[in-house]
Amino acid sequence: MSELVLSHVEGGVQVVRMNRPDKKNALIGEMYAALAEAFAKGEADDDVNVFLILGSQTDFSAGNDLPDFLTWEALSGSVADRFIRAVAGARKPVVAAVRGAAIGIGSTLLPHCDLVYAAPGTRFHMPFINLGIVPEAGSSQTMPALAGHRRAAEMLMLGEPFGVDTAEAVGLINGVVPGEDLEETAMAAARKLAAKPRSILVQIKALMKTPAEPIMDRLTREAAVFDTCLKGEALNEAVSAFKEKRAPDFSKCR
Repeated sequence: MSELVLSHVEGGVQVVRMNRPDKKNALIGEMYAALAEAFAKGEADDDVNVFLILGSQTDFSAGNDLPDFLTWEALSGSVADRFIRAVAGARKPVVAAVRGAAIGIGSTLLPHCDLVYAAPGTRFHMPFINLGIVPEAGSSQTMPALAGHRRAAEMLMLGEPFGVDTAEAVGLINGVVPGEDLEETAMAAARKLAAKPRSILVQIKALMKTPAEPIMDRLTREAAVFDTCLKGEALNEAVSAFKEKRAPDFSKCR
C-alpha cells in the first residue's frame, strides 16, 4: 500500500484516507492503484462491513494531478478507471467526509457513496469543460439524476464551482457538519452501518442501485429478496433481541 493512501480496519469499518496534503490530495496513478487495492481488499474481507473515505485535515481532493494526468493515454482500463469502478460497484456501503477542495473526481465520486458529510466552506467543482474534456465517473448520468438537468448543466457544461448549500440542496451530501466534528460524524455513521446485518445492507444497496423499472416488477423483485430474509439469521436475531429486551447483535449474521 502506498504511503499516499492510508488504510486500516476499525470496528467493521475500512477507513481509507488520501494522504497527500501538500498537493491537496491531487490524485496520481500510485494513489489510484492503492485506493482500488483498498476497496478490493475490503470487499473480500468478512471483517469489513463499510468503507469510509477521508481526505486530509484541509482538503478532500483537488482532483487529478495535472502533470500526471497529461501522461495518461486512456481512462479506459487505467488505475483511475479501476478505482472509480470499485467505488461505483461496491457492494458494501460507502461513507465519505469532505472538506476544503472537492474538485473533479473529488466531487464526481460522491454520488457513488451512500452517505456523505461536508464541512462548511467545502468547494465542489467539476471543471472538465474548462479542461477540454467530458466529465467522468458516470457524472453525466449521476449528476442530472441528483440535481436535475438544469442544475447539472451549470455544474458540468458551465463548469461552475458550488458550495455546501447547493450540494445539500441537490442531494450530493447528507448534511453540513462543523469541521472539528466532521470525521467523527462520518465515522459514527459508518459504525452504525457496520452494526447492521451486512447481508441485508448489501441487498438493500443492490435493490437501490437496480435501474428504474415498472413498479410491479420492483414489487416482485423486492418480494423475492424479502422471502429469503424470512429464513435468515438477521431476522431471528432481531426477534430474539426484541423478546429479550436487549439490543440486537448482528455481528455473527452473514
